[in-house]
Amino acid sequence: MTKEEATQQIEAFFRRLGEKASFFDEKTYVEARIGETVVGFEYDETEEILSAQALIYRFRKEPQDKVLDAVFGEETEANNGGGRVVFNSENFAFYLQKDFTEKIAEEVFFSQINELAQASLRWNSEILVNAAEKANN
Repeated sequence: MTKEEATQQIEAFFRRLGEKASFFDEKTYVEARIGETVVGFEYDETEEILSAQALIYRFRKEPQDKVLDAVFGEETEANNGGGRVVFNSENFAFYLQKDFTEKIAEEVFFSQINELAQASLRWNSEILVNAAEKANN
């Protein structure tokens, strides 16, 4: 996906939310709030990939390895909203991430991002709790 296509994809998404946003010049990141979920979009020019990340949970300090393992152990195709679980070690946050390598129909993109956002809410309220219990037993 070219940067121009990524920009068009993002602009169309935000129009559906009733907002205006885009990637400008060197800025390759923008975020949106969908209900209670924060979704960030980042474009990687080197790989030509547009990534969407729905925040699951941000820890105050680095979680123990057993917690990380337990969270990754909960991931299934059925509960990830079409994405995959990623952990950002810089801000100690779990996300559901979906990568787009080509531009898709606006309605399909909007629907897929909403699925990712809904799944992140479920992760935050249910799945993460189960993983924490497993890690502490």
